Amino acid sequence: MLFYKIKFNGTYLKNNFIILLIAIGVTCCFSSCNAIKYVPDNELLLAENVVYVNNKKNIEDEINDYIVQRPNQLVLGFAPIPLHFYNIGNKQFVSDFELWKIENPKWNKFTTSVFSEKQTRGMRNFKSNVHKWWLNNGEAPVILDSKKTKQTVNNLKLHYYNEGFFKVNVTSKVDTVSSKKGHVSYFVDTDKPFKIDSIETKIDSKVLDSIYTIHKNKSHITKGSQFRYSSFINEQNRITKLFRNNGIYRFNKNAIGVEVDTIHKTYKSNAVLLINDSIANVPYKIQKIKNIKIYTDFTYNTKNAPIKDSLNYNGYLFLGRDKLKYNPKLLLNSIFIEPNDIYKDENRELTRKHLRGLQNFRSVEIKYKELTDDMLEAEIFLSPLKKYSVGISSELTHSNIRQLGISGKLSFSNRNIFKGSEILQFSVQGSFLDSQDAADNNSLLNAWEVGADVSLAIPRFLLPFNSYKIVPKTMAPNTTFTLGTSLQKNIGLDKQRFTGIIDYTWESSKTKSHSLQLLNAQYIKNLNTDSYFSIYESEFDDINKIASNNFGIENLEATEVIDFINNNINSNFEATNPTEFKVAQNIKNRYNIITEDALIPSIAYTFTLNKSESYKDKDFSFFRGRIATSGNLTSLLSNEVNDNNVKTLFNTQIAQYARVDLEYKRFWNISRENVVAFKSFLGLAYPYNNSNSIPFSKSYFIGGPNDLRAWKIYDLGPGSTNTGLEYNIGNLKFLTSLEYRFKILNSIKGAFFVDAGNIWDVTNSELTSDDAKFNGIKSLEDIAIGSGLGLRYDLSFILLRLDLGFKTYEPYLEDGNKWFSNYNFGSTVYNFGISYPF
Repeated sequence: MLFYKIKFNGTYLKNNFIILLIAIGVTCCFSSCNAIKYVPDNELLLAENVVYVNNKKNIEDEINDYIVQRPNQLVLGFAPIPLHFYNIGNKQFVSDFELWKIENPKWNKFTTSVFSEKQTRGMRNFKSNVHKWWLNNGEAPVILDSKKTKQTVNNLKLHYYNEGFFKVNVTSKVDTVSSKKGHVSYFVDTDKPFKIDSIETKIDSKVLDSIYTIHKNKSHITKGSQFRYSSFINEQNRITKLFRNNGIYRFNKNAIGVEVDTIHKTYKSNAVLLINDSIANVPYKIQKIKNIKIYTDFTYNTKNAPIKDSLNYNGYLFLGRDKLKYNPKLLLNSIFIEPNDIYKDENRELTRKHLRGLQNFRSVEIKYKELTDDMLEAEIFLSPLKKYSVGISSELTHSNIRQLGISGKLSFSNRNIFKGSEILQFSVQGSFLDSQDAADNNSLLNAWEVGADVSLAIPRFLLPFNSYKIVPKTMAPNTTFTLGTSLQKNIGLDKQRFTGIIDYTWESSKTKSHSLQLLNAQYIKNLNTDSYFSIYESEFDDINKIASNNFGIENLEATEVIDFINNNINSNFEATNPTEFKVAQNIKNRYNIITEDALIPSIAYTFTLNKSESYKDKDFSFFRGRIATSGNLTSLLSNEVNDNNVKTLFNTQIAQYARVDLEYKRFWNISRENVVAFKSFLGLAYPYNNSNSIPFSKSYFIGGPNDLRAWKIYDLGPGSTNTGLEYNIGNLKFLTSLEYRFKILNSIKGAFFVDAGNIWDVTNSELTSDDAKFNGIKSLEDIAIGSGLGLRYDLSFILLRLDLGFKTYEPYLEDGNKWFSNYNFGSTVYNFGISYPF
């Protein structure tokens, strides 16, 4: 490998930047190649659009949305790589072999003399397919179109007109910037905006006028504000929603009109809001719900079959073409349309949403019939899913620890088991995993895991008291009971896990959700503790050195290590060998943490704020906060203690600690297919009373493909230590990441990223070195920094990812060498992942 040195702040950066420079050079050459290869004569390749608003270059992305024709896509803002891909292909390549033979007799004679005709035909087909691939996956040159330029002028004029610039003038100009390349400039002269001078309402219906007057102060149109068409649209939607949620069932927004009179000399406009008093000559009235019919087993094929069962409950008529299978009282928890209440759109949508959320019905349809001018009948048609169902699924899985996994799941579901839309589900699952902490971590799919669980989901809170005053049914309260077990083989020390969860969830708004785990109990049993020093060989090597150098013991067996420490590493040894004593005690302490069976009876609350409007949303924020405590009540109730006077249950120490996790993510949609993503995480777990350490499964680690990508899982920390151990854990973690994601070509995407973070110890244990402890602001110097680039392939249903992480700042190195000492491809961490890292 070729290296050279750059002096940087008194240090030398040993890097293979030559490779990077070559790559940049190739890219530049690639970018400057013949971009106009397929641009016809007398035509121009659209190189750039620029919009000038009042003689100033526009920088608002919103304005660019009105430009009809845009230049070829640029990767990283300068390289039209998709266009160059297209230009590599040969559009004139003769794919018809017989035609090629006629047009190229000499080449045909030569190739058939060297190869057979069949081989020659195969080579031609291969070359034809290669050219088609370049053409299909590249981007054809964007030829400047005068019609689209004119349409853009009209779009810009309409946009500014709708913003109140009624005297706007828009022109365009095309400049030839080089051979066959054109540059289009758009010039917008807005003049002054018009403002609303007066607002008049003409509502003929007294019923509508009274409703409007009460809520008039919430209008989107105000005197003195700039005229904006969007304000009138918002007002139209507000009024429509207002009337339809106040009993006006027949009303629709087409009944609203606006007349605007503009006074050009004063740049003022007068608005008149018009609302009709009837629809189809039928006056608007407030209508109430008289009857509510609920068909609990509706199907299209049996819609004309006679009703065989019915029940009138609290003004609701439940109907079935078979025996009624749903408890009316419980089903009404998801129905918000009420007898004798006025018609409300919001109740209709809320009912539809909650009934669908029960996951008991294939479809939910709500219809209304007018009985009289002021009375309605609501009909709710529920088409149930099958009561019993069997599901089989398989998937590729990925996490920091489990680099690759293939899992399968078989589940059995029983819907409406207690006639209250409950779902009982039993499932068994198994996985083959590529685990980083497996005994044989050089083999692919070197570990496996099997498990089974049973869960009962109840669409309400199951509590000994009425909770609807605290969490009303509009917040979709749910209770889930889960019991499960799993067995891991060849993952660390092999584990068997038993889990019991009681989880209460609800949604206080569209963006806010809550989870209260009244119980999340885990019992983790290690099955292969004798293999500890065979798996974690670095610790075994350290003990072997102490045994050999200080006691003359050669070839210490892995199963003898703990007995050796207990018998030999004492206060006498500490007096003469303090460093070795501390190393041995640390190894024993880590051994106890890893091999100790754990009983973790915790209570946890999670709050989530998710402002994403859909899975396609690329501009939103996300926050999750979780607080959990373990062992408080169990320790108080238990009378068992072990030899160390630590409280136990079933001969297993009760873990007692508190843990807080805070996570924030923000995404910015910069432009087409370009997104900036930010993530920050802060977590703290603190043991107390019955525990002096955090269970291994609840401790923090750092590194890996979804974390600090310049370091492998468990490789970094705690603090500025460089232990060389197979695993490093802490009970304080900070991580932040910034990533720029961009499109390269079709489904191929790229990214640049910077990650920063570390873990620390906050227990103040005497065995923990000062470099591993968090000591306030000074410890921020221990934050490691990694940077790199990524390549992603989007298959629409799954995204495959390769991220290259470079160690940028290494806090464990000596002063002067912390920055860029190992910033090279030889020290790169290659992270393979599924989906985005966050």
